[in-house]
Amino acid sequence: MPLTYSANSHSKIFHCAIAHSSELCQIEDWLNLLTKTYATHPSNGLAKVITYYLTRIIKHDDFTAFASQPCHYFTMLKFWRQQIA
Repeated sequence: MPLTYSANSHSKIFHCAIAHSSELCQIEDWLNLLTKTYATHPSNGLAKVITYYLTRIIKHDDFTAFASQPCHYFTMLKFWRQQIA
């Protein structure tokens, strides 16, 4: 996966990559919706919300146990932080 993401490139990663935790899976589903919305209606506020939920995933107790590719989440967080004006 490239280091630079478009909003659409995130959706495949978010779809239950952390399926062992129902709470994390729900957050991933929410992020999927948020990134699709951002693709059609980009805004600073929406980028902040996406950053908030990515941070929640990374700080979650189950993240290190169940994330198949945790480095992708840190890269996505960096990308979304850069989108905030």
